[in-house]
Amino acid sequence: MSSYKLTINGSKVYLFGIVKGLISEGDRIKKELNGLRSDFDVGCLPISKEELAGLRDFVEKGDADEEIDIEPSSPEKTYAEKLSRFGEVSLPPPSYTFFLNYCEERDIDIEAVDMDEEHYTMAYCEHVTGPQWIRQAMREKTLRRRKVKAETPEEFVLKWDDTINKLTGFQELEHHRERTMAKNIKRISNRGVLVSLIEEERIKGVVENLNKDL
Repeated sequence: MSSYKLTINGSKVYLFGIVKGLISEGDRIKKELNGLRSDFDVGCLPISKEELAGLRDFVEKGDADEEIDIEPSSPEKTYAEKLSRFGEVSLPPPSYTFFLNYCEERDIDIEAVDMDEEHYTMAYCEHVTGPQWIRQAMREKTLRRRKVKAETPEEFVLKWDDTINKLTGFQELEHHRERTMAKNIKRISNRGVLVSLIEEERIKGVVENLNKDL
């Protein structure tokens, strides 16, 4: 799994790539954090501020062991079904819930670095055309029949990303997410040592953006 150590605004920044959904990722992130030689000041998750609020609410209510119902036709459900050949899958992503608990137990600030809902809606309208939206909806109906050949979960998520974001508009939308996450990480790094989880399929793009103008 990809990991990076950068220095931004005079602060150490650690980025750990994650495969969303795999239960084993929670244990792996625990080992990564235990391997750090120093404490950190702020943790970041690759989700929106609204999703972070929902994740906090989910964890605080003690619902982490309950199964979340996802419609079988959704891309997320298909993703989970195909990813499950590499291990048990759960939602919300165990790496996210572990990291949230880890930070809160240690009074470490945790921030969301992805676009908020309003920003995402604006970006979606900017990059995805009406015809592309229709084509994407038609493609999603065939996702369950598509075979994704991969030897590792990392290889799977990269190939899945290529499949689900094949249309140009959706690729541009993901690049917009990468720029936004990099911008927010740069801003938050002013507060000290930073650790952020990043989707494995997005981490390379985030790092490329972080390395600009550094």
